[in-house]
Amino acid sequence: MGTNRKKFHGFSRAQRSALRTKTPQFEVKSVEKAPQPTMGNADEEPGADDRKGDLEMDQDQAEPQKDNSGGSEDTEKENLASTKRGKGHDADQDQEEVIKAKRHKAEHETKDPSGSSGEMTKEERKKKKKETKLLAKKALLDGGRPSFMISRSHPKLKLKDVRDLIVYLLTETPTLPWIMVKNKFNIHNVVVLYVSGLDPRFFNIDLADPESHKPVAWAEKAIAGPVTELQELRKFFDYMSVTQAGGDKQSIYSPTNTLLNVSLSNSERARRDAERKRASASAEKKTAEFHMLTLDELKDCDYPLPTYLSPGSELQEGWIETERPTSNLDGTPPPKKLLAMDCEMCRTSAGSELTRISVLDESGETIYDTLVIPDNPIVDYLTQYSGMTAERLEGVTTTLKVVQAELKKLVSYDNILVGHSLENDMKVLKFAHPFIIDTSKLYHHTRGPPYRASLKWLAQKWLSRSIQQGGANGHDSVEDAKTCLDLVKLKLEMGPLFGEFSQEQESIFARLDRHTTPKLSAMIDSFTFAGKAATTTIKPSSDLETVKAVQEAVATHSFVWARLRGMEINHGKVPEADATAGQLIGTGRDSAVPCSTKITASDEEIRKAARRMDAHIAQIVESLPVNTALLILSGQGDYREVSKMQQRQKNFQKLYNTLHLSQIPPEDHFLEADQVRLEEAIDQAKNGVCFLMVK
Repeated sequence: MGTNRKKFHGFSRAQRSALRTKTPQFEVKSVEKAPQPTMGNADEEPGADDRKGDLEMDQDQAEPQKDNSGGSEDTEKENLASTKRGKGHDADQDQEEVIKAKRHKAEHETKDPSGSSGEMTKEERKKKKKETKLLAKKALLDGGRPSFMISRSHPKLKLKDVRDLIVYLLTETPTLPWIMVKNKFNIHNVVVLYVSGLDPRFFNIDLADPESHKPVAWAEKAIAGPVTELQELRKFFDYMSVTQAGGDKQSIYSPTNTLLNVSLSNSERARRDAERKRASASAEKKTAEFHMLTLDELKDCDYPLPTYLSPGSELQEGWIETERPTSNLDGTPPPKKLLAMDCEMCRTSAGSELTRISVLDESGETIYDTLVIPDNPIVDYLTQYSGMTAERLEGVTTTLKVVQAELKKLVSYDNILVGHSLENDMKVLKFAHPFIIDTSKLYHHTRGPPYRASLKWLAQKWLSRSIQQGGANGHDSVEDAKTCLDLVKLKLEMGPLFGEFSQEQESIFARLDRHTTPKLSAMIDSFTFAGKAATTTIKPSSDLETVKAVQEAVATHSFVWARLRGMEINHGKVPEADATAGQLIGTGRDSAVPCSTKITASDEEIRKAARRMDAHIAQIVESLPVNTALLILSGQGDYREVSKMQQRQKNFQKLYNTLHLSQIPPEDHFLEADQVRLEEAIDQAKNGVCFLMVK
């Protein structure tokens, strides 16, 4: 038994057991880099089969075999044959390497390195023994080429399992129960492609099949529908796994949040706890100036800056800024006074424009509150947020220029403006001010930065106050400004640590950055919010730009996250570049309207998107360096049915709060049977797909 334990040195207990008992597993073999690779038909390319990153059933491992622990040469060959599978490798040659290593060891155990007849010293024997072990292990582990072996007995993959694999590949974390990674430390890069719009249904996978949680030979099922367009994908992946997003019966947790945030390590958690205790012990009440955003924070939050804080810049036409005193006053300047401000906006032909502004002084008294008529034609009053309607703005003559003139009188260099995500208000006002307290930064989101809590949640949590209850009548800017002011006063009263949470998670980019050997990371996504801790963030405007960015980033970054969005049309989202004039408003990918109102694409439109995605993935794979791990994920399935039913549920609850059940039309009911169907739809939408390979 002792010899057998040495043979599997470097594996976890579960992995050693799997190798001894030959438990059936699927293996993701390495993709050999073909000379002068092309993306033509496999029949035309001699290296096409060798390039395949497939999941292959290990037939020898499926046969029961006794555990021989004698350590003989025959036993060594037998174990090598059962663990070594991969195209482009000579198993017999590797067997001979192990045998030669053993003979080499035996020959040198009685010889001095110099050739004398004397025995080797203890230190020399240890060194030689270590070298022999490493040589044997290298031969045992497929000659140093990385590959994946997925357990067939593991339940359906969760997204957090895939996230843990990413961290495992790039850091020193414990082995995972569902996958064995051969030669992990030879994997130098990890690329994750998040392809929205794919789901098991697209691949003709029947989730009712009890075997659907295991790796699926997807190409065998891809005989009908748009999936038949994925000709290039067949060359790289024989098998696909179904994944499940997190959530409960009522909702689905954000897949990207799950994938891009990891639990703190024990050492980091202890360090943060100690730091928090030290800060708490020395915490003192601070003045309002202490909580103002720094210059870097103003830039990070995209606040407009006065020209005197941005050397070389000029004040744009139509903008105003707070004037800075030209002479220094003797003595200590007086404390700055607070002014709370909130604005309401609408959408015009020129973008977002002002429709109302409210300003309160430090005592909470309203000193300025007026409706504003936009300079351009209104295309959406955004009534559910702003409370604005055509009737309410009828007869209003106050323009933005009038408001700016009033602001120059009300706001001086001695004032601190208070608001919630105030950068949006400052932009529509075309107003730059140097001193800001932003309540979205002052108080923490429960998940920590960079997430921001809503003002409504902060009011309920810290002030025990319900705001924004206007429903269809929208928000009240005076109420919102007063809430911001009271939150700042509460913070000043309770101390700087009030309203902060001890975080149990951190960004995967931050985790890699603080690794023993910091690893460079890149986020290539139209939504870069979650990638603020990444070394590099790129915001592409198309999938073609994403492909080019990945090809460049993978050469210098250990971890690359990228999103391909062309297949979102399969779930009803129209890429804005392809949208017609009638689709652009309210149906684009950045639209705030529910998914249930998105378009239904034709079969040919989906096929066209599939061909584009297929070509883009092929271009990325061809450009990857050797020994790069590639993970393709869709996160979740089609959410349209869930969104549609949730909207019905919300409408029913609103009616039920004001009417008796008998007064509600039957078609507006949402009863127990509907709730069951909603839960079933949520459970269905949690399913996505995952492909794994090592090039």
